[in-house]
Amino acid sequence: MEDLIVLKTTELLNQRLRQNNKNSSVALVPTMGALHKGHLELVKKAVALADEVVVSIFVNPIQFNKKEDFENYPRTLDNDISILKKLGNNIIVFAPKYSEIYPDNYNHINLEIDHLENVMEGKFRPGHFQGVVNVVKRLLDIVKPKYSFFGFKDYQQLSIIKFMVNYYNLKTEIVACETYREQSGLAFSSRNRKLSDKEKSDATVIYQTMILLQILSKRFNPIKANSVARQFFNKSPLKLEYLSIIHPETLEEIDCWVPGARCCIAAYSGQVRLIDNMELIPLAKISEK
Repeated sequence: MEDLIVLKTTELLNQRLRQNNKNSSVALVPTMGALHKGHLELVKKAVALADEVVVSIFVNPIQFNKKEDFENYPRTLDNDISILKKLGNNIIVFAPKYSEIYPDNYNHINLEIDHLENVMEGKFRPGHFQGVVNVVKRLLDIVKPKYSFFGFKDYQQLSIIKFMVNYYNLKTEIVACETYREQSGLAFSSRNRKLSDKEKSDATVIYQTMILLQILSKRFNPIKANSVARQFFNKSPLKLEYLSIIHPETLEEIDCWVPGARCCIAAYSGQVRLIDNMELIPLAKISEK
């Protein structure tokens, strides 16, 4: 297999992509590195769909609320490259410096996301999604992909990126992929490597709580189901930040069931903040509770 192409400047990336046949397709898988199996499944799907796949690896400082979180975020570029080599020969790694993403003449955008930004992650991490919007739009402007791959695990982020793509009329198809989990049910995350064995075991209560909510959704309305689930969760060592049952489009909390209703959760296992979500009511069917 040929060596993986690793490019660190937008100029070199553009030169490479311009070499493509006009009919060839490009996919983008944006990441902050520290790749795990969830990332790799996104890349595999992109490799199967597009002629060339750009995997960006950039730890975006403007989406971190705490400087220490940014500084402590795992950076494993060499290992990431080694892993990606095994996934296909149509992969390009784009690993830019800050100045490539945000040059001196870059004008930061401040997108009015309204209600999508002010709940859950946006409420507890003010400014976070403006950082996400800036880096994703910048990557889309650079790569101009036909397809862009994101995971359902960051459901609120996915919703905001779809809003942003529509707002700016960007010519890319957002491909949303299911959350990939360990056998315990814990969602794969770059942050999992910071968990001790006990903290990792304790964190499975997140998945257990969401499964419980699927059961409760068949018996109770969302408010009652949320209350019972919180009682269950709070018996664990984890510190709950939020547990919301939301409308799949508005992200607002609901008091009666709607198709596609989801539970979203954020909690600390030790010092590590974890998020997850799960659909409770399938989009295809609904019964009044």
